[in-house]
Amino acid sequence: MIQFPTTHNADAWKPVVIAAITDLAPTGAEVRFTNVIAWCEAQSTFPGWDTWGSKMKRGKPYFVGHRAITLAAGKLKAEGSIRSPRRGYYALTTSSMDIAAPVAAPAAPEAPMPVQTPTEPVKAPEARPVRLNVVTADGVQFTPESSATNSAAYIGADAGLRRMAAEQTRCFGAWSSRSDQCGTCPLAGLCQQAGMTDFAEIAAALDAATAAEITAAEAKVAAPPAPPARDQTPIPVAANGVTVPFACPCHDCGKTIPAGTVAHYRPAEAGGGVFHMGCAPA
Repeated sequence: MIQFPTTHNADAWKPVVIAAITDLAPTGAEVRFTNVIAWCEAQSTFPGWDTWGSKMKRGKPYFVGHRAITLAAGKLKAEGSIRSPRRGYYALTTSSMDIAAPVAAPAAPEAPMPVQTPTEPVKAPEARPVRLNVVTADGVQFTPESSATNSAAYIGADAGLRRMAAEQTRCFGAWSSRSDQCGTCPLAGLCQQAGMTDFAEIAAALDAATAAEITAAEAKVAAPPAPPARDQTPIPVAANGVTVPFACPCHDCGKTIPAGTVAHYRPAEAGGGVFHMGCAPA
């Protein structure tokens, strides 16, 4: 009958490891670590793994007794009592097979591997219902809920909604006849219609600008010519009068004063007018 230690010291667990391997594979065959655990649990004197407590490793709990068995096996391997053919497997060495192992209870049957029950495949999240409120000239129309986007709803709507749907794609509605992605995209038709709408708006703006230029040109041609601006140049003053820029009658004799001749000028408040130099009043 095996006596389990009351501590998790590795040296105290070495007899338990030797007893388990000897009982499970006395001829030196390989023994899995999980079989050693099952052998301990099958003993009548086994108090349970909670006796030695548990700790956390990488966010998961593990029994301290399991760790004590691993450390004890490592020490036995270093001493040459057991060997580890591969990771997670133990076996007796030739020297340890000649040493009488502690008396142990009858070998416990190998613990069956837990049956892996097939897990249900992860279901894809269900598509959220789409509800469209289409604004038309008659008001707001309500479209019933549907599980998928119906492109016909966009096509039947106005050009603004089609352009909005195209601009919300990853390519921002940059449709191209040479693109493979555009050939398989369900919104390719909407992108084409949105592009034609943009072109129509640009063409309309250009037409309006051209029409405005033509109208302005026609109005300029039809308008009568503006009268020439009146010469505001002051009349040059000579030594005994002013030089007349154009022909005008004398305010005394009534005869014409030729342009470019020197005449006498009198302001209006002093009985003004233009006079011949000989007709000028005193």
